[in-house]
Amino acid sequence: MKFFAIITGILLVGFLSSGLIAGEVYTWTDENGNLHVTDTPPPPKSKVKDTLEYQEKTVQEVQELKQRQSIRQEQKNEESVRQQADAAAKRAAKADQEAREASQKAADAYENAMRTYNIYGKTKDKRKKFKKRIRRAFDEADAAQARASEASEYARQAQEDARAAAKEVEALEAQNQ
Repeated sequence: MKFFAIITGILLVGFLSSGLIAGEVYTWTDENGNLHVTDTPPPPKSKVKDTLEYQEKTVQEVQELKQRQSIRQEQKNEESVRQQADAAAKRAAKADQEAREASQKAADAYENAMRTYNIYGKTKDKRKKFKKRIRRAFDEADAAQARASEASEYARQAQEDARAAAKEVEALEAQNQ
């Protein structure tokens, strides 16, 4: 790891301190097969692979590049906002489905508790004998109802988040028009 850091540092210092920032850059191979990248012309016995000439950009070209970069960044931001809105809508749909399922389970648990009560609680003696079973059934129904309430609240929050994200997308689209 240190080796790569040292080599990178040497290359950076070499490139920044040399005349490679502007002018011609030569890529050539010497008689031993070693590749060289320099700003000086290669020796006569070497094989020239490539010569690059640096041309400075005009102020107008630099401004154009900056403007294109700014537009690309805005497009990335807009795409990110759209993806977040899509993800929020999916979370809201999933949370809504989970809330419906939790509500159904709560209703089933309550029906089960009532069935248990009707079976084991018709008389005072039976209620006393099966008190724990009846209590457990109603406790399960209460717990299922609490889970359904939590799921419903989570779904409501997810829908609010999805609406806020959709409004943000609409605002971006209106801004672009």
